[in-house]
Amino acid sequence: MYQVNLLPWRVRQQRRRYVFWLRLFCTQLFVATSILTSIFFLLGHQQVQQRKVVQTLTQQYSDLTVRLREVQQSMSELARVTAAETQRRQNLAHNRRYLSLLQQLSLALPDTLWLTRFEENAKGILLQGVGAPYAAIITFEQQMALSPLLHHSQLAEVMAREEGGLTFILKARWVTNE
Repeated sequence: MYQVNLLPWRVRQQRRRYVFWLRLFCTQLFVATSILTSIFFLLGHQQVQQRKVVQTLTQQYSDLTVRLREVQQSMSELARVTAAETQRRQNLAHNRRYLSLLQQLSLALPDTLWLTRFEENAKGILLQGVGAPYAAIITFEQQMALSPLLHHSQLAEVMAREEGGLTFILKARWVTNE
């Protein structure tokens, strides 16, 4: 059986509803597509920006690594030069101390005494010599006790020689400037 719709307004109303819902669906579809496209491009742009930042940071890291190596090399060179300078100063002070001691020895040593051995070790210095008389040895020992370079200066041994005269050993410690 056929039904005839004699009321055209219903058809028009159905079409209007259909067109309205179709437009609403298309609008929603367009808005959703636009939002997704915008998000896609925004994320792509952010990704490009982040790649640039990563490249910049990588380059800065490389530059800083090179500079760090240069600074470390400079610091090791400075440490080496400082150690060499410290060693040079210590050697110079040591040499000056010896020079001063030798000058004092030349003034303090009586004409009747001769030094035959001069030795330095961890305990101090050891002076060995020959000569006579005993009073000259005592005078030499007393003058060495007055030396500003030495302390605890003392005669360790005095012995008579077969050829005549005396041999003596004088021990002393360096004065430390520390």
